[in-house]
Amino acid sequence: MKDDSFVEKILYRLVKKHVSGTTMSSALEKTKELNSKNMHVSITFLSNSIATRQKAKYVTTTYLELVRQISRLGLKASIQAPLSQLGLDVDEQTAAENLSEIIRTGNKYGVFVWAEVPPGSHFTTSQFDGARGFGLAAQAAEIDKVAKTHKAVKAFKAIFNGTEDKSRSEALARQIGNMRSNGNTVMLSPPDLLVKRLMNNGKGNKSVIFEFRFGDGSKRLKKLAKRGARTSVYLPFGKDWQAYAMNNVPEGYTRFLAGKFLNESEESRA
Repeated sequence: MKDDSFVEKILYRLVKKHVSGTTMSSALEKTKELNSKNMHVSITFLSNSIATRQKAKYVTTTYLELVRQISRLGLKASIQAPLSQLGLDVDEQTAAENLSEIIRTGNKYGVFVWAEVPPGSHFTTSQFDGARGFGLAAQAAEIDKVAKTHKAVKAFKAIFNGTEDKSRSEALARQIGNMRSNGNTVMLSPPDLLVKRLMNNGKGNKSVIFEFRFGDGSKRLKKLAKRGARTSVYLPFGKDWQAYAMNNVPEGYTRFLAGKFLNESEESRA
């Protein structure tokens, strides 16, 4: 945090309940706390758009260290690395090489790795066929297409954005229920209608894992856990939290401030 940025300090106070903090240690401490409450955690590092191989390598190194620390502390946690952070906007080979290094390290230390595919991406995973401890995360609207494209991958995570209507939720429930992932499907921030549908048909405590963003859904997590459902918490950390707040924090005013601050910051750097 910049000491001379009053607006940034105020904004961070508004959104801090949705991020573990700006440092890796804050994420590890919060993970330890959540584990003590029998909650699994999926950790992600918040980093803005990556335009160079050097920055992509820096982010990759951060994830490698995160994997080592998760193992060293014996935490029940996976990591989620967006391919855009690993250099996909530079070129696909850069992202693939960095992801491969993370997967190898994850396998070595027994930490599961989620690779988040951006909307509309044509990234292929044929070189990761048969890779252990690896799954793909994508927007819920594209998860069925991603699953069909990447047939060798065994685990998938559907990311919801809060705009799914009743008919779309029911369609997604059918898709997810029919996916071949053998209980390795995770739903991040699923709408209540979809959760209810899956729990009522008996698949909610067998076929899927319900995951909610840190600071949102704690009551639902407890209720689902009591009903035998598998649950998880999505836990972000890092200094580049403004874009995450703008896109994911539910409070309208907070999102407005985050958008305003982010736009002003980009203009000042231009």
